[in-house]
Amino acid sequence: MYIPANRIKPNLYTRGNEYMFKSSRENYIGFYYSLYTGRFYTGKTQNDRPTEEIIPISAATANIWDRRNEGQVFQQYADNYDGEVVPGQYQNMIDIYTYNYVSKTNISATKLIPQQAYPLPTEDDYLLGVFTRYFAVKANELQYLELDHPTYQKLKKKGTNWMWEMYPIFSIQWTLIGEQEEVARTNRNQILIAEKRLRRLGFDSFLRRDYLKFYKYNEQTSLFTEGGEYINRATGQEYIGYYHIHPLKGPMVGQFHISTNHSYLDPITITTSIETTNSPITGSASSSPSTNSSNSSPSGGGY
Repeated sequence: MYIPANRIKPNLYTRGNEYMFKSSRENYIGFYYSLYTGRFYTGKTQNDRPTEEIIPISAATANIWDRRNEGQVFQQYADNYDGEVVPGQYQNMIDIYTYNYVSKTNISATKLIPQQAYPLPTEDDYLLGVFTRYFAVKANELQYLELDHPTYQKLKKKGTNWMWEMYPIFSIQWTLIGEQEEVARTNRNQILIAEKRLRRLGFDSFLRRDYLKFYKYNEQTSLFTEGGEYINRATGQEYIGYYHIHPLKGPMVGQFHISTNHSYLDPITITTSIETTNSPITGSASSSPSTNSSNSSPSGGGY
């Protein structure tokens, strides 16, 4: 859709903790632009691809303090009230108790809601070759959350102080080691199976189709591609030039890894061969050990 230039504010930049992806609730760092409608999108302008909607973190967390309905007035709080709700922001339970006392809120009617977590595999997980990932999907809207194991267990036990009715939970086994394409295929299968069981779509998009997340790569530097191998995640274009392979982040732009922001590269062969099918693919990842993990960023750039 064409939008006049006078209705776009381009070339904005955030260093983080201001905006998050609307789909995944992950923190966003990088260029963005705003529209006259008050919405924000990744990229310098609307011509940058791919582009995704981002939302202010303050607006996204405002509904945590939300009184609800269904004949019962209760207060919702984030589950990690003694930790970070969003990066750099904390809740203090003493303040919550004080607020409840002053406002005469019935503390017994307090409900906790799960928040997005970012768990990482341990060394034991890599030795085992798989990592259990825990999730919830909101019952009345298409909103997925990744959970840590303690929160998953609390929702599973259906505690009276949790809004477990609103957040059906599930888990998947995530393969970490093996032949790269087989690992990607196996993890995609897990996602498609979960969508089928839930009878809900959107899980694949929530995980940003990053089937090699946490995968361990062999570190290499000063590599060169003449094209046909990688897509630059930041631009969405085929990449030609020098690149390196980071042991945790995978292929990235440049001969060597540097401390400043530089783009991730997504393999063309794996992306196209896996996404050409719309049904689960049989088979599992090889269990042979690999020295290769991808903690890839949705924004297209990393450090």
